[in-house]
Amino acid sequence: MNLGLTNVRPKAARAIVHALAILALFSLSLAFTTSEARAEAKACQQIRTACKDAGFVMGGGVRKGLVLGCFNPIVRGTAQPRATSLPLPSVDPQVVTACRADSAPASAPAPAAAAPAAAPLVASDDGQTVYDATLGVTWLADANLPAKQTFGVATINKSGSMDYATALKWVAAMNSAGYLGHGDWQLPSTPVEDQTCARTGANGESFGFNCSGSTLGSLYYASLGLHQPNTAVPLPANRVGPFTDFQPYLYWSASAPADPKQGFVSFSFNSGFQGANVVLNYLYVLPMIKGKLPGTPAATGSALQVNPDGKTVYDPVAQVTWLADANLAAKQTFGVTGINPDGAMAHDAAVQWIAAINKAAYLGQTTWQMPDTVGPDPTCSLKGITGFNCTASPMGELFYKQLGLHPGDSVVAVPDTKVGPFHNLQPYLYWACEAEIPTSPCQPNGPAENFEWNFSFGNGFQGTNLITNNLYVIVYYPGSPTNQ
Repeated sequence: MNLGLTNVRPKAARAIVHALAILALFSLSLAFTTSEARAEAKACQQIRTACKDAGFVMGGGVRKGLVLGCFNPIVRGTAQPRATSLPLPSVDPQVVTACRADSAPASAPAPAAAAPAAAPLVASDDGQTVYDATLGVTWLADANLPAKQTFGVATINKSGSMDYATALKWVAAMNSAGYLGHGDWQLPSTPVEDQTCARTGANGESFGFNCSGSTLGSLYYASLGLHQPNTAVPLPANRVGPFTDFQPYLYWSASAPADPKQGFVSFSFNSGFQGANVVLNYLYVLPMIKGKLPGTPAATGSALQVNPDGKTVYDPVAQVTWLADANLAAKQTFGVTGINPDGAMAHDAAVQWIAAINKAAYLGQTTWQMPDTVGPDPTCSLKGITGFNCTASPMGELFYKQLGLHPGDSVVAVPDTKVGPFHNLQPYLYWACEAEIPTSPCQPNGPAENFEWNFSFGNGFQGTNLITNNLYVIVYYPGSPTNQ
């Protein structure tokens, strides 16, 4: 991908880039403030003041956010997020009516904001930082520095992933060390409301594909020019024990979680975390058959046993037979549409693909299925249903017992591939924090209790995650290198 970058630029060029950055940042800010600008009439301002007096603040998230928790419920009739902790103030109905006259009708859906136009990513002379003119921030070019430099912070996995609390500690330690001469590094920001997103969660948070209003979404979609559901880093052919083409990402199961609205249970072969994902997300599929295939040698011992054709693998502990190709869908779709070229797919497509495999009697078998999970699972680290060390499920047994991996381990190392001016970018989930604009500091509270924002460079999906999960970290500081 040619982004037209240069490592050498004269002083005049720096001034031009900085000026363009200001214009680009101003244009981006319009995407966040268009609906607010329409509501700046006197009546609307009176409502905003009432919300502020009641304790609501800009950037307060779902608990006390002024727009999401107060202004929208009063003016547009939307429900307060369930996590909102403050009651609505009393406002004269005539004031509300007057404000609505200057605002979009409550019944009309807000128009989707256009994704910000691509702007230059300018690498520094030494290649260690990247100025993002779209956002007006300077990224660290190493997208997985924690894997090499912990700054004395413990509980960082050797792959570089970590839980959210550790991510905050690592950024604080990085600032204390004045890394590259800066003490204002921060996690990427995500606004609660993002009109570029197609979906809204139970707590009012925007999520899904094409969310370019967040800093990581802007980087993926606008600055790097990537498209959902493509991975930022296609993985080369690999071998893990008897398996080929394992993806260091999430894999679908056939089991629904305790709350069916969460979609289906998934398992991460990047960290060993068992959780849930909504059905529209794009994950991978590793088919299996319950029991041992007829006509194959009798099982001996408890280790994985490769069948004579080399295409299937028996696990005598879980008592299932795995397909040895951990990403067959990238090569054979069996006529099913909706499968991305890298093999990832939504859950509905996964169900259709499994049915197509059986209809074709692939490898002479007609009982292929997605792995199921056991619930409750007393081996899981969180409430017996999710988390790490879930070894009662076939995928957990494979990850922890047969492949000998540990929480936070990745099934396969990701090569240090250049993505634009960045390197060490992981095709997985990255932590983000809640803030209204890119240059705002992180808010202490996330979109819901025990959850924080994340963005996937594996497929461009923005969502939320339990703060105890292990994700990756990339950071930036506000402004350009020339004005710091």
